[in-house]
Amino acid sequence: MKTPPDDFEHALQQLSLRKLPAHWKQEILTQAENAPKPFWRPNRLLYTAFAAAWTVILTLNLLTPKPENLPQAQTAPVFAPNSLFALHQHPDLLLP
Repeated sequence: MKTPPDDFEHALQQLSLRKLPAHWKQEILTQAENAPKPFWRPNRLLYTAFAAAWTVILTLNLLTPKPENLPQAQTAPVFAPNSLFALHQHPDLLLP
């Protein structure tokens, strides 16, 4: 929905536009061409690298065994006598 123009807008419409000096145009275009590209600008190589990294991560995630399929130890661990003595002296170490 457009609002009706006010006095200020009428005054702006009546002003004539000044021409840009010709040498300014060439300077502006030259500086714009030589300006460094910002890092967020689309870069095909960057997006390809991200896609490849995510593909590797997803593949490794799907191919690794789940915790329920991991092999279990067949024998209990052997503790040194000093470790057993320390565990008997400090049973609170065994609590979760």
